[in-house]
Amino acid sequence: MSKEAVDKSPKALLESAELMLKSDVGLTFDLLSKIEAQLTLLSIEQKLKYYYLLSESYSTSGQFISAAQTLDTALTLAKKLASPSVIICDLLYLRGYAAESLGDTSLAVEYYKKGLEVAESLHDKVMIANGLINLGAIAYITDDYKRALILLNDAYKIAAQTNDDQLKGYSNVELGIAYANLGQNEQSMVYYKQAYEYFKKSGMLLAAHNALNNIAMNYSVNKQYNEAISAYQEIISTSNEHSPAEIMYRVFSGMAWAQFRKEESDPEKAYEYFLKAEKYIDTIQRHDIKLQFYFDQAFVLFHLKRYQDTLVSIAEAEKLLVNHDSLPFFQKQANLGIINLKSKVYYEQKRFKEAYEAKSKLVFLREQLHENEDKKSVAEVRLSLESEQADLKNKLLENEKTINQENLAEAQFANKEQQLYLSIGALVALALAWILAKLLYSQRQLKLASTIDTLTGIENRRSLMKKSAQAFKLAKKKHHCFSVLVIDIDRFKNINDTLGHSQGDVVLKEVVQLSESMMRKSDVFGRLGGEEFMVCLPKQDLQSAIYIAERIRERIAEKQWPLRNITQVTVSIGVASLASDSDLNTLVQRADKLLYKAKLSGRNKVCSS
Repeated sequence: MSKEAVDKSPKALLESAELMLKSDVGLTFDLLSKIEAQLTLLSIEQKLKYYYLLSESYSTSGQFISAAQTLDTALTLAKKLASPSVIICDLLYLRGYAAESLGDTSLAVEYYKKGLEVAESLHDKVMIANGLINLGAIAYITDDYKRALILLNDAYKIAAQTNDDQLKGYSNVELGIAYANLGQNEQSMVYYKQAYEYFKKSGMLLAAHNALNNIAMNYSVNKQYNEAISAYQEIISTSNEHSPAEIMYRVFSGMAWAQFRKEESDPEKAYEYFLKAEKYIDTIQRHDIKLQFYFDQAFVLFHLKRYQDTLVSIAEAEKLLVNHDSLPFFQKQANLGIINLKSKVYYEQKRFKEAYEAKSKLVFLREQLHENEDKKSVAEVRLSLESEQADLKNKLLENEKTINQENLAEAQFANKEQQLYLSIGALVALALAWILAKLLYSQRQLKLASTIDTLTGIENRRSLMKKSAQAFKLAKKKHHCFSVLVIDIDRFKNINDTLGHSQGDVVLKEVVQLSESMMRKSDVFGRLGGEEFMVCLPKQDLQSAIYIAERIRERIAEKQWPLRNITQVTVSIGVASLASDSDLNTLVQRADKLLYKAKLSGRNKVCSS
């Protein structure tokens, strides 16, 4: 650091730090440390700028907890400002990014929306576009690709109207990532390359490295491994000792995969690069990056036949995947990969029972993932977008047709009596249509009332037994597996007596929601009566049914209940699978007896035949 830099005023140091942040985080921290000693000399706006640059430096270095703490201090100070300003937008967006990087997408959305509100109140196009980019990124992270593309394309259009190369770079990067997740790698590459050029043009070396890293990953996806290696080597050659840990981690782990997957695969060299990547992993606070590292490392170790080391890496990955059901779609897929790899390791170690159990779990979770109707596949999203564009064109054509028809009608029916006649006819038609709509709605409500339990929203006893009997009959005919769970809430009478029936109803509904989240679309779930429920599981053998029952029991037992005098609610479950049963009632009775056995053995248990 030169003497001239040391002698600069706090304001001048702030300007230097802002410029330095584009290319060297280490020197930025040095400049900011000099400003810290002179904070009392700064205005509120200058202090906020200092906190923003410090938080940005922490974020660039992957220190998101420190970034969040610094931003909380800055946002408290920002309340002293007389009116909203752009710096508040910057702080809110950066606070959202810290939350996003620490895995709290809900909190991230909250801050992003607050920042966007401020930007809109200031009518600042650049800050509005930044807000849309942030929310668009959250959308694709949470598998809402339709919303992601709408938000990101809006930001892209705004950026195109400005001279802000940095904004153009970021809008291109995020669109590239969204299209990459949709499997449209050619379109993704176009955006990545545009982003790289914009970042280079604006002197943003670190952002350019990130864009180049995305380009390299895209090459790898397209199996152009030599091109990927060249891109990674370019980043390595232009990096320095202060290059952010996250960027260098991505470069070395990407290089490892390219070495592993290229035509002349080199697993040993790939592992060497993973060891280089591992040096950065402890300083990275991003949940998704750590997960990917341990999975990648385990995969390479498996191919090197280092099976015990593979299990160690798998265990680290599993610590980051505590609750499979609450994970976003892409992390659920990663979890399936980890379970599959574990089953292969057990098989190679001749631990066949454990290999079978892992494979059974994999089959169940894979079916659950693909049969969940609330999760649209990437292909469905793409078809939906194409369909909407076609619908839009059709609407435009229909509007033109309507205008022409209206013009024709005016010419044909100039006579007032004819117009009156047509008006009366239209009113009669509308009235009939309204009556018909009401009848159809009433019929639908009547049908729902006859099949749905009004309190919990699941099948009532009559509908449950009817659908289960049909599934049972089909299983007998096709010689498929078929299992039944009978679930009862433990000591439910005490809950009603202690808290009242209204709170008891709350418990019933919550137990239903927790249980339902464990099930597939093809499962039949309903209320037998009171606090007793039944699930029929087509194509599930006894072992799979026990696994599902244990998942339901654990999920409910782990739930934190904010109720007076109630800290835990548990269930007991009886599990029976189709054997020589002649009808559904016989099978249900067996499950019911096993439920009674679970109650007698201490409750909060699963008993099976």
